[in-house]
Amino acid sequence: MKFGNIRVGSLAGIPILVSPSWFILFGLTTWLLATQFYPDALEGAGRTTHYAMAVASVILFFASIVLHELAHSLVARAYNIPVKSITLFILGGVAQITREAAKPLHELLMAAAGPLTSFLLTGTFFGAWFALGANDTRPVDYVLVWLALMNLILGVFNLLPAFPMDGGRVFRSICWLITGDYSKATSIAAWTGRGFAAAGIACGLLAVAGRDMVIADSAASGAWIIFLGVFLENAARKSLAQNRLVNELRMYKAEDVMTPNLPVVDGGQTVGALARGVIELNPRVCYMISDEGSLAGLLSGYELRGVPEREWDNVTARQAMVPAAELRATARERLVSDVLLEMETEDLFHMPVVENGRVVGVIARDRILKLLVQAGLVPSRT
Repeated sequence: MKFGNIRVGSLAGIPILVSPSWFILFGLTTWLLATQFYPDALEGAGRTTHYAMAVASVILFFASIVLHELAHSLVARAYNIPVKSITLFILGGVAQITREAAKPLHELLMAAAGPLTSFLLTGTFFGAWFALGANDTRPVDYVLVWLALMNLILGVFNLLPAFPMDGGRVFRSICWLITGDYSKATSIAAWTGRGFAAAGIACGLLAVAGRDMVIADSAASGAWIIFLGVFLENAARKSLAQNRLVNELRMYKAEDVMTPNLPVVDGGQTVGALARGVIELNPRVCYMISDEGSLAGLLSGYELRGVPEREWDNVTARQAMVPAAELRATARERLVSDVLLEMETEDLFHMPVVENGRVVGVIARDRILKLLVQAGLVPSRT
């Protein structure tokens, strides 16, 4: 059984989602604070107080993470980069920013906004503690100091130049500024990230073996460092692979991969009339559906196969098509790398190519993937 993310609200119009994996981290962190950290720090308080402190601490800290990601998102939107959501998961949080920055300075500001927000929250929590008297006998004092320290750690950790973390993106933007080459900057940053990941895994293994490595002084902390190292290694490796894909697709424009002169059919025709004897020979068949001379939608092999064969003669092309309002058009000269990114982000299978207000062709996502298969960059699905 698959469990999807849970929407818990929105900030500045950006949906806030919670992954089911986050509840594991929430419960574990709350339990550790309530049964180990706070009982040692505030021995005179009761168990209920310790749990109340733990719950308040964890909720406010994850609210801090949301603000950290919101800062990234707001800067991205300032540069007209759409943001789909902010998601909390077992490793913290992530903003789903739909595309990369167009300029190195934009990426620098986007990446730095999160850690700077964490440092601002550090000052805010410390400031609140001082404003309340900077005592060490009340539960609220320990909660405020813990939140200040955790935000400080979050900010410093995220500034490590380990791509694709915030610091790695800052590092890439600087490399981009120096070299003037986005692809080269990405490679440098990703390989640096893999170096940090390898160092982290090595330190974690030594800690598990009983060595005090400063950043990990026990088997448990060593295992956590190994987990983070593996996560960073995987993310950096995927970034390198994605960079190679983008470089390959930048050699093509939309007009190079589009299918021109699509057959135009009336929306009243049945699916059976369009699919029977055709879809077996050409699984990638695609029709433009006309409605009184204008484009009403697209009907491809995906939609045709989605209609049970027993219903082919009862379902019309208009009923099965993807309506024009749900399609995203592109221009002839647009780079295929940008086209694929938009199709993946919006979960599109086809994108019309428009010139002077007229559809001159259609790009199929599997046509782009075929280019990558031919280049040996992705495995064949057959």
